[in-house]
Amino acid sequence: MMQITVHFGVIALGLGAAVCVGLLFRMGQVGSLRKQIMELEREKMQDHAEILQLQKQLADLQHSRSSQQTPTPVVPLIEKDLGAGDLSKNKRASQ
Repeated sequence: MMQITVHFGVIALGLGAAVCVGLLFRMGQVGSLRKQIMELEREKMQDHAEILQLQKQLADLQHSRSSQQTPTPVVPLIEKDLGAGDLSKNKRASQ
């Protein structure tokens, strides 16, 4: 039978190397995901800014339409003669 002897230092070195490779791989994944999250957040902010801009345009358009409409005409209930003056001026209701 053949015996295989492996030094304890070689096992520890291999285990340490595997841990380092795993950590580097995971750090790469986390970095990539952070970049993706930042890009999505930037896109979300741009979309919100576009929505706010469109809402402002809509509000301005509605305001301009409402200001372009003619105001409601005021019709007096009693017509007054402009040349004769107001004869009821300074009179009490009982007089």
